[in-house]
Amino acid sequence: MKKIFTLLLLSLSLQSFTQCFTKTAGGGDHSHGIKSNGTLWSWGYNSLGQLGDGTSIDKNIPTQIGADTNWQNISAGIEHTLAIKTDGTLWAWGRNDYGMLGDGTNVSKQIPTQIGTATNWQSISAGDFYSIAIKTDGTLWAWGINVSGQLGDGTTTNKNIPIQIGTATNWQGVSAGFSHTIATKTDGTLWAWGSNFYGQLGDGTNIPKVLPIQVGSNTDWQMISAGTTHSIAVKSNGTLWAWGENNHGQLGDGTNINKNLPIQIGLGSTWQIISSGFYYSLAIQADSSLWSWGRNYFGQLGDGTYVDKNTPTIVSLDFNWETISAAEDHSLALKSDGSLYGWGYNYFGQLGDGTNVNKLVPTAIGCSNLNVATYEDETLIVFPNPVKTFVNLYAQNAILVTEIIDVNGRNMKLANHNSNEVTLNLEELQIGLYFIKITTTIGNATVKIVKE
Repeated sequence: MKKIFTLLLLSLSLQSFTQCFTKTAGGGDHSHGIKSNGTLWSWGYNSLGQLGDGTSIDKNIPTQIGADTNWQNISAGIEHTLAIKTDGTLWAWGRNDYGMLGDGTNVSKQIPTQIGTATNWQSISAGDFYSIAIKTDGTLWAWGINVSGQLGDGTTTNKNIPIQIGTATNWQGVSAGFSHTIATKTDGTLWAWGSNFYGQLGDGTNIPKVLPIQVGSNTDWQMISAGTTHSIAVKSNGTLWAWGENNHGQLGDGTNINKNLPIQIGLGSTWQIISSGFYYSLAIQADSSLWSWGRNYFGQLGDGTYVDKNTPTIVSLDFNWETISAAEDHSLALKSDGSLYGWGYNYFGQLGDGTNVNKLVPTAIGCSNLNVATYEDETLIVFPNPVKTFVNLYAQNAILVTEIIDVNGRNMKLANHNSNEVTLNLEELQIGLYFIKITTTIGNATVKIVKE
């Protein structure tokens, strides 16, 4: 009976690792993901509790937040996080000095805190120090800092509880930037409000607005994303548009000149998914290819360089990208198989690969490339596999020794440990097939890996 119970525990533990991600969101220097089993995971910077794990300790690998399995949507601001559960309830945690959590206080929270009692929240967007959301009845709500009118309530007064913006009931999508907001209605019209110093509202002026104003007269706007001081959008015909600040080429029009009206980027008509971050942009086309442009100081464009780009540049030759999130200086993306990748700035572990080293190209965080080996009463979890630089090892019992052996039986690397979690740097190994021999407190196992 004891043996059966042990195997059940191993099965449950293994399941928590093998579930794939379905949603991801990057904030200032923190990251989040929701897995297919509805669990919530966080990693990165945590000084104000923005990870939601009840501590202020940074994490450089995904850490499960609580035990709930009904998380549905997630959005990360600079230092606060918003989420919606499948029951339509709204939750928030992290920094709260401007009231951006919406719980009626200005006190930061280290664990998810329910906001009000409403059960009809549909979509959320966390800006730098404020929050915007839409309910299932099409109403628009906002809270947090409002110095530039980014809440859209006609004032510049901060709010620490959600307040309804106007009386319209046909809001469809909304995106919060640093201090400006853009939104669409069900009729395909585009609206904007807040700061406008760089023309990020797209109304042809550089004058801030404290109420939503319609941008142009087109009725075919489909997807929007507000960056720090720029905006990008896709129309229903698949064309890409951008406006606002362009000092790093984040608009993608081949110049570094600001624009205060939406301009079409290139002639392509296959753009589908977009995300704008801190002076840079990401996008996915209909063939599932991944593109980036703008600021690249930390490698957040993922093209293997630190060079800014002022036109869309393909990130990799993979054609199975599905979801993207442009954060402050790091990027996250999901492939169609549920595997999660990160690149760019990693000082706080926001890439989730077990290191604090910046990455210039997409680096696997886990899931579909997971490799599991079981022997005796031990379960080993090894990911990513294939591996480019770092491979992570997890074991129920302490890992004592690791050996890297090539196909000719030569010992390429030997290291002593005393931990359940070990990260190995395989950067110096040439591309090819290797074996990791792992010794734990109860025995030995060998796992095959591919070095890319």
